[in-house]
Amino acid sequence: MSWLGRLFWAVLALLVFLFAALAVNQDQIALQFVTWRTPQWSVFWWLLLAFSLGLLVGLIGLVWSTTRLSLRNRRLTKRLATAEQELGKLRALGVAD
Repeated sequence: MSWLGRLFWAVLALLVFLFAALAVNQDQIALQFVTWRTPQWSVFWWLLLAFSLGLLVGLIGLVWSTTRLSLRNRRLTKRLATAEQELGKLRALGVAD
């Protein structure tokens, strides 16, 4: 049950932080990229968008890396099993001779 309490306090702290950031960053800004201009949003929403996109990119990178390592692990496990079978056969041959 202690993990549930920690989760509750972490979510509560995150909500307090978000509301505090929302209260402080109310200035309306628009970003401009060469000739394209974004709609005006408060600084809070731009920061939240950047943070969310960063989390998404990080999550995609983590999934990509984990999947690649998992596939490599599976391939190496199969090679190890084959090598162990071959070693077992060689040991059996050595004993029989």
